[in-house]
Amino acid sequence: MIRHGPDHQSVLWPVYLGSPAHDVSAVARMDTAPKPGWHRSAGREIRGAPAVGQGVIAVSNTEKTVVLLGTDSGQVLWDRRLGGTLRGGPLLTTDRVYAATEESPAGRVYALEMRTGKVAWNVKTGGITASLTLAQGRLYAGTEAGIVLAIDADSGVVRWRRRLSGAVRAAPVFTPAGLFVVTTADSLYLLDVATGEVRRRGPAPGAVLATPASDSARVYLATASGMLAAVDPATLDTVWTRNLGGGVFGSPALARDTLYALTRSGRLVSVPLATPAAAHSVELGIIAVAGPTPLATGVLVADVAGVVRCVDPRTGTERWRVTVSGPVEQPALVRDGLLIVIADRGQVVTYR
Repeated sequence: MIRHGPDHQSVLWPVYLGSPAHDVSAVARMDTAPKPGWHRSAGREIRGAPAVGQGVIAVSNTEKTVVLLGTDSGQVLWDRRLGGTLRGGPLLTTDRVYAATEESPAGRVYALEMRTGKVAWNVKTGGITASLTLAQGRLYAGTEAGIVLAIDADSGVVRWRRRLSGAVRAAPVFTPAGLFVVTTADSLYLLDVATGEVRRRGPAPGAVLATPASDSARVYLATASGMLAAVDPATLDTVWTRNLGGGVFGSPALARDTLYALTRSGRLVSVPLATPAAAHSVELGIIAVAGPTPLATGVLVADVAGVVRCVDPRTGTERWRVTVSGPVEQPALVRDGLLIVIADRGQVVTYR
């Protein structure tokens, strides 16, 4: 039987983890361990975070394929093989799925039709390992060669390209001040979103391996050396820093008035934005490469052994857990009562 995705949908997934703050699960309540739902193989290995829309989940895998699943039963609505390996995870709009390939120098950005997976357009960009960012009708992409591009989301026309120092391995962040980019040259850039002109350049607090979180006033970076920093995107000045005591491999998340970060050694840190000096941490005794997921009833943390826990961020007390085949390398997500975990061997595992 031929299956199709929706013609249009109202739920968008325009950036890594669904929102600039990484807080799409922050209103979800799961007071007790959810029951197993469906699970589905979506390739040999899934790369990047899933994109969760209205009744659909899009994932990308090492077999150069984007797969669209239905959230009701996990059925494959379509799969589309592209011209290279995918790493950063897809994005969703009302009628398109966007993905990028990592081969250098032949990497491309693709726009796929939501209903059928047919390629609407593709454009050569250079190898992309970071997630894409969609804002105000443009896709922003950063390459391993340090080139940042603005691409018209409807037509695929490249509006500008700008070469920076160092590779781009964290998604560009769209802010009211401009496009915020961090590179492996330990540099921060503020680019004009209309022209790509470099407005400012400043030092980064260290190597940033995951997409920063942001709100209307600040961009929040976590580094491989264990520094958490709030940066003013307009000036690139560091407003405050906190030493987390361990390297961070996953993205921080901002929920309500608190910023959360999880170190590789399992320290969960909570920073009140009003009083950063009052940061609080708890040791969870896990090894984690995925960032935390704030819920209304706690914080989800996933470890490399495949255990996903809901914990109290103040005490570290475990409220419940589920276990999948590890390692879990992307944050678990909760959308419309569905807990979604990307497990080992290309498995999408759900609970309700």
